[in-house]
Amino acid sequence: MITQVDVQLETQQEVKTQQQSYTGYLIRGLIYSALRAIDPRYAERLHSEKGLLAPVSVKPPHTLAHGKIKIYLQKVPANTTFSVQITALDQQLAELLCKALINQQENIIELAQAKAKIISLAVKQVDLKRLQQNNLNDRKFAIRFLTPTFFRVRIPKTIRSTERVRVLPLPDPIRMFTNLCNIWNVYLKPRIKKDYLEWLQQYPILISRLKDIKTHRYYEHPVKGVFAVGFTGIAYYALAEDAYDKYMARTTCQLLKLAEYSNVGGNRTAGFGWVEIRYPRG
Repeated sequence: MITQVDVQLETQQEVKTQQQSYTGYLIRGLIYSALRAIDPRYAERLHSEKGLLAPVSVKPPHTLAHGKIKIYLQKVPANTTFSVQITALDQQLAELLCKALINQQENIIELAQAKAKIISLAVKQVDLKRLQQNNLNDRKFAIRFLTPTFFRVRIPKTIRSTERVRVLPLPDPIRMFTNLCNIWNVYLKPRIKKDYLEWLQQYPILISRLKDIKTHRYYEHPVKGVFAVGFTGIAYYALAEDAYDKYMARTTCQLLKLAEYSNVGGNRTAGFGWVEIRYPRG
């Protein structure tokens, strides 16, 4: 089940991150803090599951300006109304999260030692059948990566004596759809058949063009030097004719729709990997 919680807030003071940091980390901290007040055991278990596919993702502070999304990456001015979306892929998490936000004293939360007031809280559940409708009739799509995105590449022990994890800040379709397939199979049903992952090994999803691709570095702990690197921009994709399969195309479309809720790649809990999907007109 997918539950999306849309929180609208208003700042009473300027919300500002640490130097070279990112507002998504503040929202992740808010989630853990709110959950600890309701269920400390669950919050600790969620926080300790590092390296696993998290059941929660975040769209960081943002608003609509002239019909376009404006993201507050490092600070939110005082007296500003903004939105945050939190998506839960776990029923227990969704219930605890809603309860935790509703129980905030006087609807006031703290972000980076500044106060913001909760104006509204909207909850919606996503019909999974809608995610399984096919939109890839002409076999093309584009993905706009609104917030920094990266993918983890695991080097197995068969190659090295100890397992290593590398970071890939590129819009690689194989890594991305493998990541989305794994998220779906951990939290949603019916499971996607392993044939899909085998199909991906043929490199059937091609990058046809890239636009405005940039890399960014944001520090989670500036003093400790803990940071993440990710890319933003637009990537255009096409399904290769010699590997085209209707079932695989339908599954690819299903995962694209999931991506708009779950985000993609690493650090989804801190608002990394927020994407918008575009299809050709007509």
